[in-house]
Amino acid sequence: MIFFKNKITKADKNKRMINPFILSTKNAWLLWLCQCLNIAIIALELSTWMLAIISLSLAWQALLLHSSRDNIDKMSSKSANKSVGNTKARVISPIILSTFALMGCVVIAITAKQVGLLLSMVHLLCFSYVLKAFELRARRDFYQLLLLGLFILASSLIFRQDLAFSMITVALLVINLAVLLQLFSSHKSFTTNIKVIAILLAQSTILAIVLFLVFPRMSPFWQVPLAKSAETGLSDTVKPGDIANLTRSTKLAFRADFGQQQIPGYSQLYWRAMVLENYDGRQWSRQKTAGKRQDKTHRLKIESAEQALLFDANKMGVLPLNYQVTVEPSFQKYLFSLAPALAYGERKGIIAQADYTFSNEKIITQAKSYQLSSYLTVPLAIELSLNSKQINLNYPAGSNPRLEQLALQLQHNYVDVQARAQAILTLINKGKYAYTLQPPLLKNNSLDQFFFDTQSGFCVHYASAFTFLMRASGIPARMVTGYLGGEFNGVVDAQKSITTGHLSIYQYDAHAWSEIWVAGKGWLRIDPTGAVDPQRVNSGWSSELLQEQSALNNELLSLYQMKNNAWLRAIRLQFDALDYQWTRWVIGFNTKQQLDLFNSWFGKMVSWKLALIMAISLVVSMVMLMLFLHLLNRSKRSQLPLAQWQVIYKKALGKLAKQGLNKPVAMTVNDFSKKVREQCPELAIAFTRLSASYSCLSYKALTLDEQDKLILTMQRQYRHLLQTMKNKH
Repeated sequence: MIFFKNKITKADKNKRMINPFILSTKNAWLLWLCQCLNIAIIALELSTWMLAIISLSLAWQALLLHSSRDNIDKMSSKSANKSVGNTKARVISPIILSTFALMGCVVIAITAKQVGLLLSMVHLLCFSYVLKAFELRARRDFYQLLLLGLFILASSLIFRQDLAFSMITVALLVINLAVLLQLFSSHKSFTTNIKVIAILLAQSTILAIVLFLVFPRMSPFWQVPLAKSAETGLSDTVKPGDIANLTRSTKLAFRADFGQQQIPGYSQLYWRAMVLENYDGRQWSRQKTAGKRQDKTHRLKIESAEQALLFDANKMGVLPLNYQVTVEPSFQKYLFSLAPALAYGERKGIIAQADYTFSNEKIITQAKSYQLSSYLTVPLAIELSLNSKQINLNYPAGSNPRLEQLALQLQHNYVDVQARAQAILTLINKGKYAYTLQPPLLKNNSLDQFFFDTQSGFCVHYASAFTFLMRASGIPARMVTGYLGGEFNGVVDAQKSITTGHLSIYQYDAHAWSEIWVAGKGWLRIDPTGAVDPQRVNSGWSSELLQEQSALNNELLSLYQMKNNAWLRAIRLQFDALDYQWTRWVIGFNTKQQLDLFNSWFGKMVSWKLALIMAISLVVSMVMLMLFLHLLNRSKRSQLPLAQWQVIYKKALGKLAKQGLNKPVAMTVNDFSKKVREQCPELAIAFTRLSASYSCLSYKALTLDEQDKLILTMQRQYRHLLQTMKNKH
């Protein structure tokens, strides 16, 4: 077909100057829905007041869209333009918009200190995103709004990078790009545009994989500011009841992969995170180190401890237990280990502490993997320095007088250190103590009140009281926080004694225990929780604790249901295995893994070979990209977009084809109209009128107003044709 360019009159030019950007009602609603989805993905990181402002703005936009549609329906008989009416409805007074924006920015600035710099920037981004939708006066405003949405999707990946969240983010990326495509191909359905975008992204995946594998793993050029509320997991200060709050979280803390080695029993899986040696009468805290980089004396002390550990292991014939730990972003520095342990492999950024804990040099903002060797049966620090002894004997006198009195009695009755510790455990076991996730509130975190009055608590309550009693009775003691146990996800081959799989440790596995100093044996782990709830220490949570956790969270699919329903548990474990591989090979893909991959493919890597591989990959990628763009442009040139009246006429031809009336490509519009009159007289009037409108729109020079009127007429004629076909049957 030959299409003639419409003649543009002076009135049409004036109309376009007044309203240069035309957004249909359908596209406006799609854009609004896209905004809602983009905000929803990052909603958990926003403050309540910001969510309220965003909700009001989105509701306001929806109201404007709905009212503009009602006005358009009323004005349809007067040939009102839908797109123009909608665009005007979405634009509000600049004074009102500026005032609202200024007030929002002031509130964000006031709360910046409370939420942190990163979340303040995210708040500002989301606030700008919803306000920008009120000033769609030009095409560039639409592009800016789409870009803001893409920035929000990218920002959400700062806080979460697991497989499920990444899949949701990619799905929203497809929807955002489909909204953009819908603007240029409004004659197509939104579902079709989603398919087009999905295909384009799938085609570009090959290029993305190549660049991901060969591109150098460089550090970012800037430092992302930290979010205060983003910190998850344990804290370096602990009060009785703190860890109980973590049990309400089912978030993943870290994973451990033991390769094909035998995984230790549940009661040996004490994942050490922090050692708390300072007690001020209300809370426990870590002992301050010499500095961030550690002084020379401290480093020598750690090296000496590592050498002593290796010497004792060789002397006792203890083989190392090698495993890899992959931690989730916690926005903190502590790492996890089965003590005593040594780091091996890639040790860059990992700092060993004198108390057999490990920390990362920088805040952990993304998944990080490291390798450890543990010697579980080797004693912890046979020697105790005078300074360490004084620190671990210190307690504020008079803070818990009843416990101090009990400690003096134990010191008098039990000279042996381990016998004294066992006496305390027996006292807890025989008493009316309860292990609960909802411990009663204590006045000033009083251990006296817990031990003698409420007698209900979580692991920190029992570890705190036990450690205090040992110190008050003259035995060096300290409290350790970390995680206990883990959920195995894999396969065990009993015949070959091979285990394949990994352990997943969640926030609800958080735990606290005590360590006491025994001459000749070093630091011994004592877990008072075992005296009140042995199942928690030996095999995990009891069904009562799971039910209590379920009641506290009030979740649709609770932890209790997940672990007690076979098919739900199977699905969850399968997805956990996929998520682990995603974290290990995609999120945690580092320079060492890249070099190991190149070594396995191309042999031993040298500088020239690595540079050659990257150069060839870059050239091939550019050639593939240019070829793809060439084919895309060629396809665009061969497929001109259809006008609205062409779409209507094409639909009518499709309906007639189902009736056995097929239009040959070479047949003109008028000739086919005659053919319809001859073969199907009952459709003649309706189709002839439709054909006449189509010919007029295609071949006559019409103004924009005349086009709009005739398109509305043609739509009514098409509906009349459909009704005639229906009556025919």
